[in-house]
Amino acid sequence: MLPFDRHDRRVALVAAIIGVGIVLVSLLSHGGDIAGLIKFGSGGHVVERTAHVEDLLGREVATVDELGHDGSMYFLQAVDPFFLDPDEHAAHLDRPVYRAQRMLFPTIAGLGGLVPPEPLLWTMALTNIAAVVLGSVGTSRFARQLGGSPWFGLAFALNPGILFEFDISGAGILAFAAAIWGTLALDDGRDRSAAAWFAAAVLAREVMFLYLAGVLLLRLWKTRRIPWLAGAVPSIAAGGWALYIRTRLESHPGVEEVQEFGFPFKGMIGASENWFANPDEMAVIAGVLIVIPVFVVKVIRNPTSLDAGALGFVVLALLLSRQVWWQFVDITRALAPIFTAYILTAFARPSTSPSADADVSESPDTRPVAAAPA
Repeated sequence: MLPFDRHDRRVALVAAIIGVGIVLVSLLSHGGDIAGLIKFGSGGHVVERTAHVEDLLGREVATVDELGHDGSMYFLQAVDPFFLDPDEHAAHLDRPVYRAQRMLFPTIAGLGGLVPPEPLLWTMALTNIAAVVLGSVGTSRFARQLGGSPWFGLAFALNPGILFEFDISGAGILAFAAAIWGTLALDDGRDRSAAAWFAAAVLAREVMFLYLAGVLLLRLWKTRRIPWLAGAVPSIAAGGWALYIRTRLESHPGVEEVQEFGFPFKGMIGASENWFANPDEMAVIAGVLIVIPVFVVKVIRNPTSLDAGALGFVVLALLLSRQVWWQFVDITRALAPIFTAYILTAFARPSTSPSADADVSESPDTRPVAAAPA
């Protein structure tokens, strides 16, 4: 991996400012309590979870809506990321096994469970700031390979899905950032590094297997070979962790599973009643529904490796349930790779660039599947 140059440093600085800005807005919105960024719930069946957190912290915490959001789960995971005492903390997760498979973000934020509860509130925010910087610099490097400005790296930091993910202290930022760096490594022919990055991506968010599948299929199509290491290592890592957590959490099934997938278009149709009832929802969802087919049309003939990874999320969009499509906050987070890939494809890649039409299949070991540097 090349050291950070001046372009990387500038993009990193702006991305960090964006991350710090999100933290400051949350602090101002919740009376200076960083717990507001974690999104603890205030009612319903989550009351016991929030009470448990307050016992750990020794104080009351700022809460949001009745049920809260993902950050509250990651906080409990970060306290005990290896589930050494599942009866103490994992018992308060809504779906312990499902939550536990997304292990990387809470493990890093909690330094393997070493960070005490109060500082943990801050290290979760710092971890996501670092992830925003990492993803933005990686996106910037990808944009430069395509012949675009390094400032297109902010297509990561300003991605609406990334912004909303930060606001709920979710793991999607780290997952997507790791996937981008895995893509860069694979395009550079550094299969071992790519395998490590992609393993990190799927351990942060298992749905990144869709991204990985797209990247590997494009590589197979372009070069007639597949980098087996980049596929095998993430699969082994995720599979091994899945077996481990099932042994640790076998007595903690949690509440009834939430239906996240269904028949194609069923979720969209079911959620449309909420869109039409809320103009703000309708405006953003309409943008999402426009971007998806435009993105497919633009990339289907000659996708870059980043495009190929994002195409997996187009398929995902068709299958997502009513619950995920109900609010733009959730659907933009679920489909975040599409928006960053669309910006780079639509604006960063010159339409007449010779490298955009290059066929790398003649030289499978050359650097990018995406495009050569300008």
